[in-house]
Amino acid sequence: MKLKEIIWGPWQLTAYVILGVLFFGTRGEASPYVEYKYKSSLDVSGKTSTYTRVGYKFKNNFYMETGDASAETGYKFKLGDLVIKGKVESTNDFEKNGVEVELRYTF
Repeated sequence: MKLKEIIWGPWQLTAYVILGVLFFGTRGEASPYVEYKYKSSLDVSGKTSTYTRVGYKFKNNFYMETGDASAETGYKFKLGDLVIKGKVESTNDFEKNGVEVELRYTF
């Protein structure tokens, strides 16, 4: 199996989780948590969804979490008045994948 197949193939999420654990696990103690989320659409469809995830938040503001049908890893840095947040999220069947980055400067 070639490295490109691991990074972009069906083992993509597993490879990212393993790399994240190896990299972030050496950077401080972890605090385990359980997260429950409820989402409801405000349009006429009225779609709702709920999920529960377990995860670890490291002292350096990195986190990793996984649930029944998805996984996420991310970070948050505060540099004075600038806050930088980012995350990578994917479903187990790789139907939905995404990267999100936020920059916030407070005046």
